[in-house]
Amino acid sequence: MKVTRLSPRAKLPVKASEGAAGYDLFAGEAAVVPASVVRDGRIEIGHALVGTGIAVSLPAGHVGRIGSRSGLSVKHNIEIGAGWIDPDYRGEVKIEMKNLSGQDFIVEAGMRIAQLFILPFAAPKLEEADSLPPSQRGAGGFGSTGLT
Repeated sequence: MKVTRLSPRAKLPVKASEGAAGYDLFAGEAAVVPASVVRDGRIEIGHALVGTGIAVSLPAGHVGRIGSRSGLSVKHNIEIGAGWIDPDYRGEVKIEMKNLSGQDFIVEAGMRIAQLFILPFAAPKLEEADSLPPSQRGAGGFGSTGLT
């Protein structure tokens, strides 16, 4: 995977340990992820798009999956949304941070905010068909396989 810094302050992704599956991603800028609030009986989840200051070129046949860091999730209720990088994308990697807590979360430049996992994907040729082969489940949808 090739990585380029779009800002001189940007930090390159790193693995926190030899056995880590993902690369830590760092905030390239300071930001505030606003608290979630309840308005008119609905929860408005606080979120912010935080730049990393880097761009990547993923290996052919691979996609990037951006995930939450467990420490931010457990200690601060910070989760990651919109977390996919297509292999042909060359723009800045940005992280959608969602704040499920009732307090603003302060992001400092250089803070570890997410993880990047590189995953292989299949891209089969699509073939239109008049019908599909049967399966045991059939058209059973949500909850059709039960709870146990």
